[in-house]
Amino acid sequence: MAILFATVFGLDGYAQKKPLDIEACMSWKRIDTPAISPTGRWVTYRVSLMESTSENKDAKMLHLFDTRTRKEILLPGVTEVSFYNNDQSLYYVDIDSTGTEKTILMALPSGKKREWSHQENFNPVEGTPYSISVLAVPKDTVKHTPAFSRLVIRDFRKETAFHIDSVSYYRLYDKGRSIAFIRNQSVGNTLCYGPLRGPYRTLYQSDVKKEPTAFSLDEKLLDGSFRVKDSLWYDFSLKKNVCNLVFDKKEIPIPAGMEMVRTDLSYYAKFLTFELKPSALIEKNRKELEPDKSFELELWTWNEFEVPTLQRRSRYRSMDLPKYVYDITTGKLVEAAPATTDLLAPDRAQEIRYMLYTDDTPYRMQREWLEDVPFDVYSIDIHTGERKKIGTAYRSIPKWSVNGKWAVMYDPIAQVWNKFDGMTGTITDISTAIGYPVFERMHDKPAPAPACGIAGWTADGNAVLIYDAYDWWKIDLTGVRKPECFTKGYGRRNGKVIRKMVSNIDKDIFGPDEKIMVSLWDENTMDEGVYLLDMRGRLKKLTEGAYTYTVHCFSDDQKYCIWNRQNISEFRDLWWSKSDFSNPVRITHINPQQENYNWGTVKVTEWTNYENKKNKGLLFFPEDYDASKEYPVLVQFYETHSEGLNTYHAPLLSSAMADVMYFVSNGYIVFMPDVHFTVGSPGQSSYDAVVSGTKFLIEQGIAHPGKIGLQGHSWSGYQVGYLVTKTDIFTCASIGAPITDMVTGYLGIRNGSGLPRYFMYEETQSRMGSTLWEAKEKYLSNSAIMEADKIRTPLLICHNDDDEAVAYEQGRALYLAMRRLQRPAWLLNYKGEGHFLNNLAAQKDWTIRMMQFFDYYLKATHEPRWMKEGIHLKERGIDQKYDLIKN
Repeated sequence: MAILFATVFGLDGYAQKKPLDIEACMSWKRIDTPAISPTGRWVTYRVSLMESTSENKDAKMLHLFDTRTRKEILLPGVTEVSFYNNDQSLYYVDIDSTGTEKTILMALPSGKKREWSHQENFNPVEGTPYSISVLAVPKDTVKHTPAFSRLVIRDFRKETAFHIDSVSYYRLYDKGRSIAFIRNQSVGNTLCYGPLRGPYRTLYQSDVKKEPTAFSLDEKLLDGSFRVKDSLWYDFSLKKNVCNLVFDKKEIPIPAGMEMVRTDLSYYAKFLTFELKPSALIEKNRKELEPDKSFELELWTWNEFEVPTLQRRSRYRSMDLPKYVYDITTGKLVEAAPATTDLLAPDRAQEIRYMLYTDDTPYRMQREWLEDVPFDVYSIDIHTGERKKIGTAYRSIPKWSVNGKWAVMYDPIAQVWNKFDGMTGTITDISTAIGYPVFERMHDKPAPAPACGIAGWTADGNAVLIYDAYDWWKIDLTGVRKPECFTKGYGRRNGKVIRKMVSNIDKDIFGPDEKIMVSLWDENTMDEGVYLLDMRGRLKKLTEGAYTYTVHCFSDDQKYCIWNRQNISEFRDLWWSKSDFSNPVRITHINPQQENYNWGTVKVTEWTNYENKKNKGLLFFPEDYDASKEYPVLVQFYETHSEGLNTYHAPLLSSAMADVMYFVSNGYIVFMPDVHFTVGSPGQSSYDAVVSGTKFLIEQGIAHPGKIGLQGHSWSGYQVGYLVTKTDIFTCASIGAPITDMVTGYLGIRNGSGLPRYFMYEETQSRMGSTLWEAKEKYLSNSAIMEADKIRTPLLICHNDDDEAVAYEQGRALYLAMRRLQRPAWLLNYKGEGHFLNNLAAQKDWTIRMMQFFDYYLKATHEPRWMKEGIHLKERGIDQKYDLIKN
């Protein structure tokens, strides 16, 4: 296999810019699986077409970029590599023409390759010159020796090897220089350890055949644990060369005829949690009953736990069992939580008095009309068995501190964080003293507002760091200190939201010298910065600008990282730099063709809506925009968009919504207004924002009556359907997969999940906040189908008959209403497609027809023949009628 070398370069020039077309939309590429080598010198990634096709050869090519020489090695047919020998080599699995797998070793940076020719797998240990793996040695019928496993330790430089026989499990420690392993013996297995080449010491000798089989090991503390017969629990220390029996499960006083299942030993071996199951049931459950298949009845019962569309056989086979706690120190057994509940144990507690459990039993049936199934929180005194409800209708699971002393829990009704003391059982409000809300302030759904969240914990477990809308707050769980703003109020003063960034090194537990990489997002400019936050609350800027940043991963020593940034004009190309973002190197430039096309610009615009509130939205212009000319305007929206100012919009075929850049490049202005909803009046909320924003554009001379189109899909499809019943300001409208009748929508079932749609209306996106019978008039007044006779706007409706989210009949009903009223309307049903178009050919067709529809009404182009003549059954697939009728 040849190795191809390439150098990253850009285009020196380009031809006259042109509007995007269908073929251009299919040419855009993306970066897949970016990774950085352990030392940070090498970066790997793959490139794929955004519109995937069977001929996408680029996706089968691995790019290997040398950050020192700025050159690439291309590896055809390779999807993943692993580095070793301090990044001086890599290996990967190759499959030849016969289907045989081969391991290829490659020297770096030369690219010289050789095949691993040994029986055992290649498994290099970083920091050593060895490959270590287990080889299965078959039975020797001549020498009459049984099959066994052999641990082979091979020096991959000298090709020499030594081995340890009958090793079934092993762990390396001391940076790979030492080993602990289980050796299989005829009588009982042994746990041994020592330097990699020996000599080895025996730490434990079992008298039970074939046990133990495995062990846990903390490579820093050099201690661990293992089980024998799933009954004897041992811990050991390699430093002290000791192995101790912690306890014997047989000594636990469980009732006769019961068997322990799902056992879990706490971190410090202080207590054991488990469930008890009748032994007879264990045997009974192994036998699956065969159903009568002569007929199948689906029975719907009014008060059952869940409707048949949600029932899954696997869930009905599993059993809910009571949970128990065994205190190893005192030898006391307590039933901690009833069946049907979830036990929350403080795993790292040195002392234990109280545990928590959650019980969703009172709310299980309500999952059909609530966003999340609530649960009550109980405490259990494991000394006395006393139980007490300490939280009602919670939505997020309480979290124990690192030291297991306190649990932190968010009360969604009171909208405060509470602390539960694991020794006293008391509940304390820890967030009201902050003086600012700790829940999502822009939440506009009927469900309770969720908390802003937890950033993490101090390493000693005595403090938790929680978010408000802008800053971090340090809460002293010991109660000695008052809550302090960890970020010194910087976020609120500057209108910047400070949040932890996600990468391969982000963590929840912060040591005293920790430096946390955080994002600072400016709510006014929408710019983002990447900063370091130390444990004294000080911020240090690494990079900042009119971009959105993503950090992919860091090298093992955290000195280097790979990342991307994006905005309206800059694609999410891959960058490498030091971890402080200095010395950045742009690795990729995978969409140079962008320079050949008329692109777009974007800005945030602001106006006063009909609720007399400030309203924002995004306004996209062609890059060659001339304010003296009139442009068609496409109004397209969903919920809020202004926060996405610095988002790159790759031109793609439309699977639902109109592609922003495709329309902008073809001479449209695209307006995306933010919509903030009032519960109970989603349609009116949309009207107040969208229509007021559109009229503002007319007043500014940006939009012109007769040249304004409207487009939406799914939830915004509903809004578009509502809007055209209330205004004639839009020349035409495209509506995708809409709910047009809230009555039947509320009483429908999502075909994909099988979940009744009540929850959509009572707690989530549809934002009615009431049952149908509590707000009959509101359900009717917010239904477009009831006011269809008011529609004077030509409609292009797209709704597919296999839609798993919104019933196809909803979009079809609006078409039928328009047909009966003899108003211009077209319904596109891509047979067999779902809520979004997955078929590439269907996406092309929808992209073409949607553009032709808007061009006809907003640009006064000739009418496409499909709009004039329709496509009858005998013409389907034969004549698509894209051609325009010329008068």
